[in-house]
Amino acid sequence: MGRQFFKLIEFDENEELLLEIRKHPFGLLIIVLTSAFIGLSVLAASFALAASGFLSEIELAGSEKFVALGGFIITILIFIVTGIYAQLYRSNVVYVTNEKIAQVLYITLFNRKISQLNIGDIQDVTVSQRGVLAHLFGYGTLVIETAGEQQNYTFTFVPNPHDSAKLIITAHEANLKLHGN
Repeated sequence: MGRQFFKLIEFDENEELLLEIRKHPFGLLIIVLTSAFIGLSVLAASFALAASGFLSEIELAGSEKFVALGGFIITILIFIVTGIYAQLYRSNVVYVTNEKIAQVLYITLFNRKISQLNIGDIQDVTVSQRGVLAHLFGYGTLVIETAGEQQNYTFTFVPNPHDSAKLIITAHEANLKLHGN
């Protein structure tokens, strides 16, 4: 799937892809479970309201079907938005080569951010794993600090973040040996 984004990033002829980082599936599970909870809650609440007789008490008798239909439509919209958000989540990718780090980040369907960082500009790589679930499922946050006034790069839900950090540091050191400071 990641190969489709290669055309968005400039790669030199001698540049070698070392690592492709995609977000951990656990983050997608959180998105889907939250959406399912909200969607099913809306659906249950609308059906419960339609069946309760409350609408008759406030002089809205006969609108029970519209309330139930409205709840059903809202639930379908919630699931459609979740599908779009899940696709955006899966489309985010980070490439580590022997010369650069490139990130393709989809913010919305029509808003994409592509960032590239020379591997020699890295100052520090930090990994944080917060909570039991992050340790249990093996994901974390990877922060790449850069030289000067450049923005730091933060990647969330990185699978095996310690391995990724080691590979980035190794690529940085190899670049320093090859090109110097």
